[in-house]
Amino acid sequence: MTFGASRLSGMAMAGAIALALLGAPVAAAAGEVADKASDAERLLGEGKVDEAIKELDASIEAFWKAAPLTFRKALFVDEATGFGEFKPRPDAVFAPGAELRIYAEPVGFGWKDENGAETITFRTAIEIRNAKGLILAKSSAPAVLEKTSRSKSRDFHITVTFTLPDLKPGDYQLVLTVTDATTGKSAPIELPITIAGG
Repeated sequence: MTFGASRLSGMAMAGAIALALLGAPVAAAAGEVADKASDAERLLGEGKVDEAIKELDASIEAFWKAAPLTFRKALFVDEATGFGEFKPRPDAVFAPGAELRIYAEPVGFGWKDENGAETITFRTAIEIRNAKGLILAKSSAPAVLEKTSRSKSRDFHITVTFTLPDLKPGDYQLVLTVTDATTGKSAPIELPITIAGG
């Protein structure tokens, strides 16, 4: 199996995140998120916009740290040129040996401060399984995706491109495991695929 180039890119955050947090460990963080968001709303009402923005950023930061690694979107695409800029593939039917492209928008990743710059690093591994869960093919080594910027941008996407092996016609499950090198958080993306008959 041949795995092609992988790409990670991103842009500055355009808005706040509104997701529910569940479970005991994140309950305390949920309180912090809500408290800081409430402070931001109060400050905005008082006309203290700069202070409100700082509190809102602190609320989002608390949420981001507490959230598990997950994905806003994960799908097959024909092309991707930036965050939110992609052409969805109409189906998940591929010929044996075809090139596939997965677009995903991760949430809950971390940054590593390196001399005033913020670096995001992901490792990805791919498996293809049959209907019984048997692994038929997998990547030989994790692909490393890295992006450095001057701020903690949250609107990032990853695009992973690879070539399918010559599989028999039928239905399969593609599992792309994404691991954030900074936080150690990991999550799978599971996408069904169909290999067309010849």
